[in-house]
Amino acid sequence: MSVAPALSPAMPAGDLIFLSGQLAFAADGAIVAPDDVARQTEQVLANLNRVLTGFGLDLSDVVKTTVWLTDTADFPAFNAAYAASFGSHRPARSTVRADLMLPGARVEIEAVAKRR
Repeated sequence: MSVAPALSPAMPAGDLIFLSGQLAFAADGAIVAPDDVARQTEQVLANLNRVLTGFGLDLSDVVKTTVWLTDTADFPAFNAAYAASFGSHRPARSTVRADLMLPGARVEIEAVAKRR
């Protein structure tokens, strides 16, 4: 049984785009790499970037992220993958530890982007 999402992937408000939290879903709808937070982080950011491209934006337009990790021990691997994905761009970020709603999900990221 498939359940339609009860949220919008993004919502514009003036020059800002508010992106809903993304998980590490592959194209087939499965969570990628349940034991690899770095790989999941890369997938989550690729998913966020895909939503941003619908607005003519990309990760360089992100001004703020909020990150949820299921395990504080994952922070170093997450942080390395996150930094590699953003390059020299450093949006403001909050990172917290919390349980996530789907089994196998280790990281969730929501973002705010700004149109230039």
